[in-house]
Amino acid sequence: MSDTIELTAVRPDVGVSYVGTAVRGEAPLIDPGNHPAEHFKSRMSPTRFKVRQYLSRFTDTQSEKLAEWQRKHSSPFRDVFFPYTALLGSHMFYVLCLPLPAWFGYYELTRDLVYILGYSIYVSGFLKDYCCLPRPRAPPVKRVSLSAYTTKEYGAPSSHSANAAGATLYFLWQISITDSISLESKIGLSLVIFTYYWTLVLGRIYCGMHGLLDLISGTLCGAACFIVRMGLKHYFADFKSGEYFWFPFVSIACGLLLLFKHVRPIDECPCFGDSVAFIGVASGYEIGDWFVQKFFSHRVCGTIAADGYKVLLRPLVAVPMILIWKSVISKPLVYTFLIKLLGLHDDRQEKAQLRSQMKNDKECPLYIGEPSIDIFARYIIYAGIPFMVIVICPMAFSLLNIL
Repeated sequence: MSDTIELTAVRPDVGVSYVGTAVRGEAPLIDPGNHPAEHFKSRMSPTRFKVRQYLSRFTDTQSEKLAEWQRKHSSPFRDVFFPYTALLGSHMFYVLCLPLPAWFGYYELTRDLVYILGYSIYVSGFLKDYCCLPRPRAPPVKRVSLSAYTTKEYGAPSSHSANAAGATLYFLWQISITDSISLESKIGLSLVIFTYYWTLVLGRIYCGMHGLLDLISGTLCGAACFIVRMGLKHYFADFKSGEYFWFPFVSIACGLLLLFKHVRPIDECPCFGDSVAFIGVASGYEIGDWFVQKFFSHRVCGTIAADGYKVLLRPLVAVPMILIWKSVISKPLVYTFLIKLLGLHDDRQEKAQLRSQMKNDKECPLYIGEPSIDIFARYIIYAGIPFMVIVICPMAFSLLNIL
């Protein structure tokens, strides 16, 4: 019998996974988190290593049962359905959909979701990098994903589950406090929300991306972020950031502190990039809201009830503006600002050379770290999105008479 086995995806035509070989009976080392315990013990603090060792008992024995579940429930329809519905938890989906409530006059809804989803991503990403636990092993699990970099992350907690739980609890809470809809409508909307949650959660198992520990811990992260947000919202109900000149500086300082004090993973893992993006979005929303309160408190997008159906034209104007900022304007503008005007050191080439030297097609390399200039730039680029949503886009709506 051969000592090697081939690694493949369930449906290469619709999913992305690595293809290669692994020693039979051993974990494929190309995935982060699969090295022997000694690999982590020598690089972790004693407390951190003990936490990892305790939790690893739940991940070391999960793959066979998950593979059996996959085989039992596999179908051509699900092979397409679950990878594509996983996009409902992608950061691009949130970039395009989170602004919609604000453009239709529901600023508070967008604000709440930015905090809940953004910090769900940060907390789950922090814990992923702290614990360094692997995803279910492939093989025997077959892994399908439309995002190649996602397969290179650690497993627990699941950020998809965190976001799904946070959003589900928030919308269920909104439904429960709304008196203007009937009981039947509340039940129907609740069923839709639960369907969204279970689709994302079960899809992570079906696609071979997560195990039960990942999903449970991710759900707890999302629930915790929801509870904290609702608590702080109640406690600071009368707080008006526009009354304090220092607020933007504190927001920026707190955001960058969270990013530069983020725990370092042991193996190369890309999930920190999502944390940078969402912390940037949270800071950008706070700064944009401060700016509106300070200078344009009258400039608020109205609802359909107040302004009529012309409000439906707003996304047609605003979405292209957001995409142009993110994909065309922001990168050259921000990097020029950081390097030429602020004089920050451009360390991208140094990191790229080091990453190239450590590249290994058979084993996940040790974590090198993101270039500092990229952290600053990504933070500013994503902070620019909510600033455009609540400051620049309403200006465009006013000029076009669709405010």
